[in-house]
Amino acid sequence: MKFSNWLSQRAVQKKDAIALIFKSGINSESEHWTYSQLEADVNQWVDYLEALGIKAGDRIGLLLTNHPRYIMIVHALVKCEAIAVFLNIRLTTEELRWQIEDSQAKYLLCDELTKSTVNNLDKQIDHLIISEISSFSLLNFQLNGCKPCSESLNLENTQGIFYTSGTTGKPKAVPLTYNNHFHSAIASALNLGIEPNDNWLLCMPLFHVGGLAIAWRSVINGTAITLLPKFDEQEVLDAIAIEKVTIISLVPTMLRRLLAHPQWQNLQKLRAILLGGAPASSELIEQCRQLNLLISPTYGMTETASQITTLSPYEVATKRGSSGLPLFGNRLRIVDDNQQDLDVGAIGQILVQGASVMNGYLNQPENNTIQDGWLHTGDLGYLDREGYLYVVSRRSDLIISGGENIYPTEIEAILLEHPAIVEACIVGISDREWGEIVTAAIVTDIQLSLEEIRDFCEQKSLARYKLPKSIYIWESLPKTASGKLLRQEIRDRLESV
Repeated sequence: MKFSNWLSQRAVQKKDAIALIFKSGINSESEHWTYSQLEADVNQWVDYLEALGIKAGDRIGLLLTNHPRYIMIVHALVKCEAIAVFLNIRLTTEELRWQIEDSQAKYLLCDELTKSTVNNLDKQIDHLIISEISSFSLLNFQLNGCKPCSESLNLENTQGIFYTSGTTGKPKAVPLTYNNHFHSAIASALNLGIEPNDNWLLCMPLFHVGGLAIAWRSVINGTAITLLPKFDEQEVLDAIAIEKVTIISLVPTMLRRLLAHPQWQNLQKLRAILLGGAPASSELIEQCRQLNLLISPTYGMTETASQITTLSPYEVATKRGSSGLPLFGNRLRIVDDNQQDLDVGAIGQILVQGASVMNGYLNQPENNTIQDGWLHTGDLGYLDREGYLYVVSRRSDLIISGGENIYPTEIEAILLEHPAIVEACIVGISDREWGEIVTAAIVTDIQLSLEEIRDFCEQKSLARYKLPKSIYIWESLPKTASGKLLRQEIRDRLESV
């Protein structure tokens, strides 16, 4: 099915409406683009990319930092009918090499902040063309009369290839179509509603599906984005006040840091705070309730083009710990190891179905993640009587100690209620007697003993077999760019202690 190009259509319908705001730093002036101005700049980028030799069907690696040109290049690649390959700027050269080869990217676009990472990659990968994109690229570019770009798009075509966070094992390549993005945006809009003055703050990396999803929602909804180079508490809170932001997407770690800032009250100006990427502790949720912050815990993944369930802020008190109901057009099931549906309250694997769900992993035709139209997420959870989802853990994170199933997120949520614990990660460490033992890595401002922590957990009614057997205090816990704990890396480091 063919649609008019989303940006081109908005440039006609809402040509004078603000599409994009960019603030490069605390003391910098904001830059603004209307939809017609954004379209004009995107068309220049189309000419630039086609002059590089990019054509329909090519796969283009993007190793770029958050900047307006990132959004412009993504839109330009749509018009070139090329496929974007979104690369994490934190990757090592070797990790980049693997993903570029796996995705069969022909071009790699970098910027002044990422160019040092790509040195010699073109010598390691046959036929790879590397181009540094800077603020001066277009100024020094002469139009060469390139062919007209496409002003329509086929919803079934692949828009981009995203790599899973890689919290366990090698990351997998997730191709997402325009259809996936479109239905994700529509489902989000039906859930949150659209207001004429909506302005979504984008402080997550654009190479992450949670960041790019905001860009698609804005152009499909015809609303504004305020883009920041990165997450910074002061910049976020200033932008909310100055640019009149109405919606923000955060992970729990980001929200905790914002609440600790003296200007946290700016969060009260928002009509929606989407909270995803990792489970939110009951303490954090209660704190938000007390401060009248309109938080909406969500559940989603790269494979579902961002969120697939969301809890209304008005249900947070009555559905404590839930990620909400499936967004419109999506379905959920909870199944056992034999793929049989489980009763209400029983923990099993979460299966999801909907138009925003990918068709399958790239280069893995034998992968059985999707069966009979259902995506097997690998996550564990349960449904209550009203169909609300409660996510417990990833199946790979499950700890089996002495024959008992232990879910790390349950213990982490309790640890995060301790006033001195800033971050916490629970993993299972191999043990000859018990199979695995519960081990905690925490970030804290004071020295806490294992006995103190065990006593605290017992006071919170945590069963004794779930109590940490050992504890390690770290300065910080490693995370992905989207804020998820790198649990496998933490486990590997603790196994080697």
